[in-house]
Amino acid sequence: MDILHEIIIAMDRKDVKNYKIFAGRAFELANRKDLDLFDMLRRLGRDFDEKAAFEKLYGSLDKNSYYQLKNRLAEDVNLSLFLREYKHNDSIYALYITSLGYHYYNRNNYHLALNYFKKAEKKAKQIENYGLLDIIYSRLIKISQEIFSENPEVYIRKRTDNRALLFKMIELENVLQAIEYKVKITQNLSVTNIEEMLKITMDDYLNDEELKDSPKLQFSIYVMLSRKMLQSNDFAALNDYLLRTYESFDHKKLFNKTTHDYKLEMLAWISNSYFGMRQYQESLKYAELLKNEMERYDKMLQDRYEFFYLNTQVLNFSAINPAKAIDILLDLTSKEKVNRLSIKGLLVFVNLAVLYHNQKDYKNSLKYLTKFYNYDGYKNMDDILKLRINLGELMMRSEQGEKDTVEYRIRQINRDFKEILEGDKITWEKRFLQLLSALSERMGKSTPIKEFANETMKKMENENEDSMIFRFADWVKQKAVNN
Repeated sequence: MDILHEIIIAMDRKDVKNYKIFAGRAFELANRKDLDLFDMLRRLGRDFDEKAAFEKLYGSLDKNSYYQLKNRLAEDVNLSLFLREYKHNDSIYALYITSLGYHYYNRNNYHLALNYFKKAEKKAKQIENYGLLDIIYSRLIKISQEIFSENPEVYIRKRTDNRALLFKMIELENVLQAIEYKVKITQNLSVTNIEEMLKITMDDYLNDEELKDSPKLQFSIYVMLSRKMLQSNDFAALNDYLLRTYESFDHKKLFNKTTHDYKLEMLAWISNSYFGMRQYQESLKYAELLKNEMERYDKMLQDRYEFFYLNTQVLNFSAINPAKAIDILLDLTSKEKVNRLSIKGLLVFVNLAVLYHNQKDYKNSLKYLTKFYNYDGYKNMDDILKLRINLGELMMRSEQGEKDTVEYRIRQINRDFKEILEGDKITWEKRFLQLLSALSERMGKSTPIKEFANETMKKMENENEDSMIFRFADWVKQKAVNN
């Protein structure tokens, strides 16, 4: 898939509407090849056929015209997205008004350039972008040489003070690197251990008390520690740390429009940590807090966190109300939503397959596995995950007595996952395939296969049930008893 395809698939309804307005700003909308191509990409999504599009738009002409059209369309779409976004994103807006300052400076209109660089200075200060401020002050010093009413010494002092802050940021980066290293090598990540480690590290590296309270430092530490605990699946420690940190940040008023992304991320992680502890109602409670916070600041981060919210609901309802989880996922399978979700669409289909399987509705489970295999991002998935999902399909086809299909798919899986299955290590996946082969050979016969099932169960003993995706262990136990 090329860049233009990715850009257009990722657009939501507001983006599309904004582009259509932008596209019609100076030209009629009828008989426009760029709009025809745009509509084809939106309508067909991942089924878009490049060759068919070229033939429809240009017939047998040289493809250069088609590629030029694609490049022009990509530029126009990106420009329309920028025009919609720049006022709602502080970082983009700061760069935008800085660019206007450069534009007027290059036109020798120094008064207008001064106006926009001063606006950019105010915005860059607000978002603590000291690197951009250094560029802005350098420009203001040059402008003050052209406008005699402006004193360059003012901007020289500002640049000097700002560079001192930049050096402090370097000091912060040093302490963050030291903390990150200690987090990596620390085994015991209890809350007490964390606080003691952080205090010692900051005392060793920081003499500036103001820096110790820096929002950048505190948010960076939170990210590092949270990810470390998440990797170790220590949900209790993660939950404890996140709740304390969230309350502390809220009390210090560190949450604002600029740091809103951190706030939403923390709420998502708190919800996930409660799910990991099997406290489903608490998890759902924080998911609702996440949803409410997504409404703030004109919903500027709703698109980014909407799937996290919905996925948390699915995870919790899968445990306490599977029918509701299925309803949420089915709503997400609409063409527009799946296209917009991109790689996350894989999770929608595989979760539906698992939920239907758990209800022994193999017809619907296999239906969504087929959609999963045909989805664009499938080929880029981790091979182990793909293998386990393929084994889940075989398990269901075996249950339905599809002997020929099972035997064909076993050969196909052995071929597709040859590198994994022919390795020296004897894994539960290998044993599971042997069990399926034995079941297929004895399908409709009464020959016992308990030995195959017991061998498979032994290999599954130390496996995490969630990582296995389907309930393989329960199925194997059943075969050991019934065969």
